[in-house]
Amino acid sequence: MTTKRSVWCAAALLVTLIGVRHAQAVAAPPTGAEAAVEHGDQSYARGQFRDALAAYRSALEKDPASFGALCGLARAESDLSEATPGEERRRLVAAAVEHARAAVKADAANAHGHVWLAVALGLQAELEGPRTRAGLWREIRSELDRAIGIDPGIARAYLERGRWNRRLAGRGIWERAWSKVLLAHSPHGATMDNALRDLEKAVELAPVDLQARMELARTYLKVERLGDARRELERVVASPAVHPRDAGLQAEARVQLEKLKKA
Repeated sequence: MTTKRSVWCAAALLVTLIGVRHAQAVAAPPTGAEAAVEHGDQSYARGQFRDALAAYRSALEKDPASFGALCGLARAESDLSEATPGEERRRLVAAAVEHARAAVKADAANAHGHVWLAVALGLQAELEGPRTRAGLWREIRSELDRAIGIDPGIARAYLERGRWNRRLAGRGIWERAWSKVLLAHSPHGATMDNALRDLEKAVELAPVDLQARMELARTYLKVERLGDARRELERVVASPAVHPRDAGLQAEARVQLEKLKKA
């Protein structure tokens, strides 16, 4: 009897210890690279991109294969480059592409790596000539399709693919000549209808994202759906600014609304 009771008590104690250790593991704060990535994510969410860069770099020093650090660097460098002129912008874009490629290599099954590689390549395309740009467009589309195939719930993927469609649908004669060769085998050709479909999906998935709404409004204006454009512009103006770029988007929306009043 005593032996059975001892065995039962030992088993109960083991279960209790396992439960306590599990609870401690769940409750324990992240350490090392994970903590640095978390700090970087918090800084990024506040629009403190330089602080985010420092945190992600610290994480990468602790874990050179950290997907969170690599993807975070690509994201912060991409956003910083948009407001940075000259050679510094080119350097940030090149770093974003490098880190995004490394993120995809570290975890090819994570859709966010493919999204931010597409974003970084899109920024690079703005700095290149028509021939190089056409080659980048094909890779951008491939990365976005791959991201959506992995996770169809990421608004940024649809935003970028919508911009891709609009940009290529409105390209010039010289660019069309190059892209006709390099993009001949891309699925679903670039059209304004596809651009609108993707941008509407982006807004559906992230209704508070002013960038998605503004891109949708720009596309409505381009196809002369003025009532729809006015609705989205008004929503941009009425929404709270969250991202550092939002104030500029709201200023642009006000200008466009004034133009529509005079039209």
